[in-house]
Amino acid sequence: MDYAATKRKRGLSQDRFSDKPASSSDSTIPRISRYPAAKVREFHARRRGFLRFRSLVRRPTPVLKKKTTKPTSVCCPNSKISHEANNLFGYKYDSSKPIHDEVIDLVNEDSSIEQAAQDDKEISVEKEYSSPCRARNDCYLRVPLIRRSPRLKKKRVEVSHELFIPLNEEEEAEVKSAFSVRNRMKVLVLHKNSGIEIRGETLQCLKPCAWLNDDVINLYLELLKERETRDPQKFLKCHFFNTFFYVKLTRPGYNYKAVRRWTRHKRLGYNLIDCDIIFVPIHGSAHWTLAVINKRECKFLYLDSLNGSDPTILNSLAKYLVDEVKDKYGKIIDVSSWDMEYIKDLPLQQNGYDCGMFMLKYIDFYSRGLGLKFSQTDMPYFRIRTAKEILRLQAD
Repeated sequence: MDYAATKRKRGLSQDRFSDKPASSSDSTIPRISRYPAAKVREFHARRRGFLRFRSLVRRPTPVLKKKTTKPTSVCCPNSKISHEANNLFGYKYDSSKPIHDEVIDLVNEDSSIEQAAQDDKEISVEKEYSSPCRARNDCYLRVPLIRRSPRLKKKRVEVSHELFIPLNEEEEAEVKSAFSVRNRMKVLVLHKNSGIEIRGETLQCLKPCAWLNDDVINLYLELLKERETRDPQKFLKCHFFNTFFYVKLTRPGYNYKAVRRWTRHKRLGYNLIDCDIIFVPIHGSAHWTLAVINKRECKFLYLDSLNGSDPTILNSLAKYLVDEVKDKYGKIIDVSSWDMEYIKDLPLQQNGYDCGMFMLKYIDFYSRGLGLKFSQTDMPYFRIRTAKEILRLQAD
């Protein structure tokens, strides 16, 4: 074999790291390649870039242990863990032991939490949060072990089934007909005791994405009182003020005389002071909230579906209760020891139009002596159910 052929054969291995392709190392030798020159230059450029990148990496290539068992925890580089962080993990840093940066094992990203938690049980550890793991060549590797909490199972809360009974086909058809355009101006129901009449356009506020109005709220409160009268053993003894009470009491300023006649025994048929709970709906500029006088527990409560608070409301009601007892019974009571609570642990609205519906459900659940076990997802059902109860003039 001649010299030129030998040099051409050795060109690829000897000139791999030169800036020129191997075939161009000798200009007198013709290029023999089945690939275009552009492809060859691109290949060598990529090769040089890879080799330069490897030259910058000063640590050895990680050695992966062959997987024979289930995946375990991820090992992170020790250089990124400070001494303070080690103390937080519960492992005392030992500077006398060399730190090995080699990755021993990997975790399959597709593995489930339960599988990873099961794998953690199979690993023998010396500490609760982290343990030194012996690696190759008598080096030590810190393996942070994240404590995996078991999945929390939601406690099943016993709530009365009748609070979430779905409507049957007949009831759904009745509500759908009441919401139709042809019944907008028609008087759908008339409540004789309160004189409240509900037209089709008034009931439209119970459709999705609508604000509740005074007539619907006040009629529903009347139905709740009638429900208590029908079955007094099942419900707490309550009084439901309408939506105009607080406005009369406080605007433009506090004025007990404006509402003095609202609670006469002749009008109510019972004494206000004998009630366990007194509900006061509050309407701000564009938001419904609820104030409660809980006489059984000597508390003033404020419930806002947006988690707000307004001390002036509860202070006004405390003053009203003192004036009411003094006017009707000639006694002076001291409410300075009563608690004023702004309830925070309660269902909250996730939009800008369900505040009135939340307020009605606060009243409904409290009047039953139940906790507030509902959420935003129940609001569409509660709207249709309330419309059905109003059309039949009977709260369930």
